[in-house]
Amino acid sequence: MDAKLTRNQTFHLILADIAMAMAVATVTGEALPQEEVYVPGRPRDLWLERIAAGPSRQRVLALASAGLAALQSLEGEALIEQARRYGVPLSDDLAAEICTHFVDRRNAVLTYRH
Repeated sequence: MDAKLTRNQTFHLILADIAMAMAVATVTGEALPQEEVYVPGRPRDLWLERIAAGPSRQRVLALASAGLAALQSLEGEALIEQARRYGVPLSDDLAAEICTHFVDRRNAVLTYRH
C-alpha cells in the first residue's frame, strides 16, 4: 500500500479500480491497463489518460460510479471474486478489511440517523 494514503483512501481506490475494470470490460470489451506492481488507483488513472473525452468515456465513468456503490455492499468472497475476475489483486485479508470498513461505515450512518 502507498504510505501516503490512509486505509480509507486505499480501500476506496481499490474498489474504484474494480468498478472501473468492470465498466471498461462491459463498455469496450477491454481490460484495464496493468503495471508490474499494483498501486491502488493507478489502473483507473492509466485508462483515463489513454481515453479521450467522448461518449464511451462517459458511459464507462457512469457505470463505474454505479459499480463502486454496489461493490461497497459485497461480502468478502464476492468481492475477491470480482477483483480476480477483473485483474485487481486482492488478498483474502485485505478483502475482509475492506468489507469490515464499509459495514462499519453503514452501521455508523444508521446509528447516527436513529
